Amino acid sequence: MADAPLIPLTIEAITEEVPGFRTICFAPGHGILYKAGQFLTLLRRFGGTEVRRSYSIRSAPLLREPLSIGVRRIANGSFSRYLCDEARPGDVLHCTGAAGLFRLPDDPAATPRYFFLAAGSGITPIRSLLQTALHGSSARAVLVYSSHDPSVAIFRQELHTLREAFPGRFTLHELFSTEPDLRRARLTRDNFLGFLHSDGGDLRSTLFYTCGPESYMRLCTYLLRESGVPGAHIRREDFVADRPAAPRPLPPDTGTHTAHLYLYGKAHDVEVRYPETILRAALRQGIALPYNCENGRCGSCAARCLEGTVWLARNEVLTDSDLAAGLTLTCTGHPSGGDVRLAFE
Repeated sequence: MADAPLIPLTIEAITEEVPGFRTICFAPGHGILYKAGQFLTLLRRFGGTEVRRSYSIRSAPLLREPLSIGVRRIANGSFSRYLCDEARPGDVLHCTGAAGLFRLPDDPAATPRYFFLAAGSGITPIRSLLQTALHGSSARAVLVYSSHDPSVAIFRQELHTLREAFPGRFTLHELFSTEPDLRRARLTRDNFLGFLHSDGGDLRSTLFYTCGPESYMRLCTYLLRESGVPGAHIRREDFVADRPAAPRPLPPDTGTHTAHLYLYGKAHDVEVRYPETILRAALRQGIALPYNCENGRCGSCAARCLEGTVWLARNEVLTDSDLAAGLTLTCTGHPSGGDVRLAFE
């Protein structure tokens, strides 16, 4: 197979932030360019089977911090157990590079206010976004962070330090599920409305970002939409890697078409036969496109459609503006109405 080039990453340091959660910092020299809020997809073989897992980038490139990811140990997760229990400084991991659309606008200063909602280890990409928004613009920022109790609140001391460094610009609200006062324990409609207007910000000029368990993000999205926030102003990072795929609808065109792909400076012609997706057809023909979830959630497989129409069976990551700019997903995409031309950026 014509594999995509893998990038070696040497572990430089491992820090246990709280029990069950580690920051893994990589040595310089990897050459990876990334934006705040993105993730790395790591590859490793376990028992002869290749496993891919995506981990959010903790570091903020604007601050020239060493590249680092956050890893929460999952009891039945082979990759996270390896990273938390066995990995050591000096070990070499391999990744496909940075990806993901959970990002700030290209010009962070053009947005006067950012509102972040995080739960548990969902704080990892938001830590990078928050640092970038505060240090790279004059925007105000609000963070509502939910965790079990103060002892397991990831980056808690750092967030308090950030609040002291940006008085009047950064508002932090912490919720701990062990709190006897329910108003300070969980996100509800009542306390959410208070948080939403806590700094007097204008909803019309605010971008909202949420990351955490699926049920938490559903609640956040519901509360935001109920409060009048348009969907185009809401960004969410799906933190659930192994959620079962929903049944996919039948595309309007089940004919066979050619996808002309431009990848790593090379052109490939791929015959796509339903029910194959563009991604699966490429893999069958020996072309290793970037991917991870195969369920329209992470954005690892995103490409720009230069010609033709790609019909998506599922899309939980691309916004209306992304779609209008020509971005599409190959993991749930089928050519519709003819051949297509796609470029991977």
